[in-house]
Amino acid sequence: MNFQQLRPALAVSTALLLALAPGLAAAWGPVGHRAVGAVADQLLSPSAQAAVTELLADDRDRDGRPSDRHTLADVANWADEIRGGPDDHPRWHYDDMPICERTGGAPTWCARGECASAQLTAMLAVLADRHRSRAERNEALKWVVHLAGDLHQPLHAADLAQGGNKIHVAPYGRAQESGHPHGETLHAFWDSRLVTLALRPRDGTIAPGSLQRLLDLAREEDPATVAASPAQWAAESNEIARSFALNIEGIGCDAPAGRGAAPTVTLSRAYVTRAKQIVEDRLALAGARLAHVLNEALAERR
Repeated sequence: MNFQQLRPALAVSTALLLALAPGLAAAWGPVGHRAVGAVADQLLSPSAQAAVTELLADDRDRDGRPSDRHTLADVANWADEIRGGPDDHPRWHYDDMPICERTGGAPTWCARGECASAQLTAMLAVLADRHRSRAERNEALKWVVHLAGDLHQPLHAADLAQGGNKIHVAPYGRAQESGHPHGETLHAFWDSRLVTLALRPRDGTIAPGSLQRLLDLAREEDPATVAASPAQWAAESNEIARSFALNIEGIGCDAPAGRGAAPTVTLSRAYVTRAKQIVEDRLALAGARLAHVLNEALAERR
């Protein structure tokens, strides 16, 4: 099915805006992941939408209680909410792809399938299998929604300095703005601050214009780009990390950060402006791709 045929006729609905509302901190986790889910909610085919509704009809939270969550946006953060619990899989949230070495052959960073791209593919297979229990498919759906977001964050596909976690940054040279004496980490800056700057949520609610912009960008994506594989999503993020996100003076394969140190680097206004655009583009593309893989996995079987 042509992706363009799935464009909804309606503009952003009030329900979609409310889906992003309940007390969210401004981070790629809560706000960014919900934004990806909210975009995909609007791009589902009728059969996929019906399947999602059925699979979430009796959704449960991490403690097994009814969650009252019914949309992709609602369940987008479940995989983070179970952190530390028996169902947690910390290594599933990223592809620790090398920045300093280009390797061929089997991905050494994904031993036994313990990485985001491999698990997203595995969870899609579970989701598409009508012989699996509804509980299994429900959990697979929630992993798919979350991992689609994770794989589009450039530093979730980069090993240098633990994906930027060992690098502190001072936006515009002002480390004190982060509340950390040495600045926040580069990874946290991409996870959190940039989403706030790009989407401008208020009290945890994404601005209507920002959400509409994400939807417009998602609908304009080339169908071939949308249909790329999860492994390609990770490769794209790795290239953005290599060529831009980690391409900062004082950072790199020969710099101390590549050897485990934790320097503080200044982020220029030009860097922040470009990074905001990348975050917006990646969130929109993640939503488009999430809808695409769900439309495929949940297509009505004849």
